[in-house]
Amino acid sequence: MKKIYTLVLGLAAVFSSLFAKADEGMWIPALLTDNYAEMQRLGLKMTPEQIYSINNNSMKDAIVRLGSGFCTGEIISNQGLILTNHHCGYSAIQKLSTTTANHLKNGFWAKNHSEEKSAGFSVSFLVKIEDITDKVLEGVAEDALGEARGSVIAKNSSAIKKELANDGTYSVDIKEMFSGNKYFAYVYEVFGDVRLVGTPPESVGKYGGDTDNWMWPRHTGDFSMFRVYADKDNKATKDYAEDNIPYTPKHHLPVSMKGVEKGDFAMIWGFPGSTDRYLSSYGVKNATDLDQPARVKIRRAKLDVYEKYQQQSDEVDLMYASKHAGVANYWKYFMGQTRGLKRLDIEGKKRGEEEAFTKWVNSGDAARKAKFGNVISMYEEAYKVYDEKILAQTYWMEAIYGIEFTKYGFGFSRLSGLYETLSKEKDKEAKEKIQGQIDAMLANLKAATPGNFKDYYMPIDREVAKEMITFYVNDIPANQRPEDFNKKLAKCKGDVGEMVDLIFEKSILVDQDKAMAFLEKPSAKKLSKDPGVTFASTMLNFYLEELQVMFADADQKRETADRLYKAALFQMYPDKAFAPNANSSMRFSYGQVLDYSPGDAMQYKHFTTMKGVLEKYQPGDHEFDLPPNYLEVAREQDYGDYAKEGEDLRICFLSNNDITGGNSGSPVINGNGELIGLAFDGNWEAMSGDIAFEPDLQRTISVDIRYVLWCIDKLAGAKHIVDEMTLAR
Repeated sequence: MKKIYTLVLGLAAVFSSLFAKADEGMWIPALLTDNYAEMQRLGLKMTPEQIYSINNNSMKDAIVRLGSGFCTGEIISNQGLILTNHHCGYSAIQKLSTTTANHLKNGFWAKNHSEEKSAGFSVSFLVKIEDITDKVLEGVAEDALGEARGSVIAKNSSAIKKELANDGTYSVDIKEMFSGNKYFAYVYEVFGDVRLVGTPPESVGKYGGDTDNWMWPRHTGDFSMFRVYADKDNKATKDYAEDNIPYTPKHHLPVSMKGVEKGDFAMIWGFPGSTDRYLSSYGVKNATDLDQPARVKIRRAKLDVYEKYQQQSDEVDLMYASKHAGVANYWKYFMGQTRGLKRLDIEGKKRGEEEAFTKWVNSGDAARKAKFGNVISMYEEAYKVYDEKILAQTYWMEAIYGIEFTKYGFGFSRLSGLYETLSKEKDKEAKEKIQGQIDAMLANLKAATPGNFKDYYMPIDREVAKEMITFYVNDIPANQRPEDFNKKLAKCKGDVGEMVDLIFEKSILVDQDKAMAFLEKPSAKKLSKDPGVTFASTMLNFYLEELQVMFADADQKRETADRLYKAALFQMYPDKAFAPNANSSMRFSYGQVLDYSPGDAMQYKHFTTMKGVLEKYQPGDHEFDLPPNYLEVAREQDYGDYAKEGEDLRICFLSNNDITGGNSGSPVINGNGELIGLAFDGNWEAMSGDIAFEPDLQRTISVDIRYVLWCIDKLAGAKHIVDEMTLAR
């Protein structure tokens, strides 16, 4: 007994160090009480009911999901005013811009409600969260795998969604947690009428550009403002309507004028997109050695093409501004993550966890060994396949899907498939049904085509296509590519340029007039001969019919291993609160405003000031220029109430909160429930954080709310917007 006790005690110490980190965790609001005592110790002054309640108005009612979860926003007035990041509003701002009214370049501030512009996305308010694990897993056999397990879960989930939707009043997301060990239902009320209120020029909102992205010290005013509208009864509407009125929210966040200091409590709410904290050592190695270097290489090549043409034309620069930002953000992210994972030896640390897990399994009874004994071998078998074939999938997603005409062509590919099915069908009723599907697809394509070509520049897409397909041919073995692709390449004698030129000379997919002319007078024969459509069809069918099948067995083994591994952790530590991976559901994290030391003899302060903005300023530089009036206003040092007496205006600050993509725009809230900042980034030294949280290094970068207010008031002259807010002094 003594030997076993000693072993288990030792393992407890190992796992405690691996998983118990006070500042780590994106927590489910409905389980707030699991962390409440620690939050109080750090400075929280609010009750759990004030923070999350399904029966009474609470803080959660001021947090909104943008679209389907691409960012977070918060309500900061009783008139439905939304604050989020500039980069979250970037696409909407770009779409509302023209070369003569360039809101990206010059900024925009509505003087009244009538000047606010439809943003083209929805926001969702959380109604409630329910633990539905038992309902979802009802009837699922303990040993069920793959389709046998998935079909029962899907059937149960569908019934739960229908029940919670309340006849369509609500939108319901069912979220898998801990790889299928837990399930939660998130119920939302969706508002479809959101309008742009204001945005600073991108020289403020994107100050520092790609150079400063993911870096500290930071000096950007990364914010934009929208407003949610409702019908005359304050109810959600699906679409924009001229007679809709500003929404009166259940709760809005007061805005703190007090500032932040080192050690202050900081809480962040939002919709973090994806983390993989429980990733195996095999997964880490696959990511750092294969997947991520490929993504960096491909994205850099796309950016080089974009930038070449953007520098030649203001019109093209505006067209591709949002596309460039999207590609660039994760180009740098993957580069930094690979660097961080290797520098911190996360693969080695994960192996240590797996060795400790194996010892725990072997120290148990026969039932434990039977249930968990094959977990590590399943990982080994799965990643043997991934290591051999993962690049085929990565290159498809990043290179092939990254070609604009290919992505647009997938709709025409499905149309072509319907025509083929129709030609083979003999039954009259069945033919009528297929024809109805064709008509619906044609209508959808007609509606989507103007938007597709609004920001499309053929020379960019042509050059990107040549670069991407060349990478695909050079780096992916022929037996992992579509057979039809290889045949077409052979017809061109292996000349990718010739293959691409043929598409751009003859396809309807690269010219709006040709596409619309076809849609007005569709022809199955013309589709079947269009080189762009046939290329898109070949690549789409390969993905659906072959590429996914290639990984099916490996995926099942990995998913089963993931589920069992996490179930084992619950058994090892029944009293411990584990944070699930991020999955675009509402979460909160908590911590403190803190500085950090990224390396030997280096110490970073926890805030930046206007002094740093002016130090970085480079006239005419596309990343470090400033608006014409900025220098004048800044040098006057008229900071009003937005800076403490005798202090420089603070721009950004650091905290040790746990966030990831999707948290962009999240509110940073003090212990009194007041808004102190707006989260927008993580730091370069901790880019491994989505896989392994590093408490000494990992920091959230937020723009100080007082800088936001200064920009609105002093820089933009839009104090009427500040006056909407509830200011806490």
